Amino acid sequence: MKKLFGLLLTIILFTSCTKQDNFIAPTEDNNSQLFFKDANLAVRSILATASTNASIKIDFSTLYEKNITKIELMSGETPNYLCAIYTVNITINSSQLKNYSTIEDNPKSQTMYYMIRYTLANGDWGYTNILKFQRNKM
Repeated sequence: MKKLFGLLLTIILFTSCTKQDNFIAPTEDNNSQLFFKDANLAVRSILATASTNASIKIDFSTLYEKNITKIELMSGETPNYLCAIYTVNITINSSQLKNYSTIEDNPKSQTMYYMIRYTLANGDWGYTNILKFQRNKM
């Protein structure tokens, strides 16, 4: 009976531990989670906030930018079709926290999707995860 109990306990322990592919490890400097990270760009956070006049303010910050020539904030009614609403040209690499902000004056839907697209110096593109933002009905 003890062997059976030990075997069951071992099986339960092994089956309850699973790999989480979507887990983002905390950063070392401030122990907060990142929104996105790859070799060229680390986005610390992206936050969309509704304002009283139906516009949406989008703030995002980067921890580093390497070999990037342009950052664009993309917006859309669906996650499959996004258009640029904010563009900034990057001239030098950065390893400092940088904050960006823009306002989308005329969002087309109650549910909006946002993503950051960046252009590398060699012409390649990169994309972050997509942020889904649900506005309250007014």
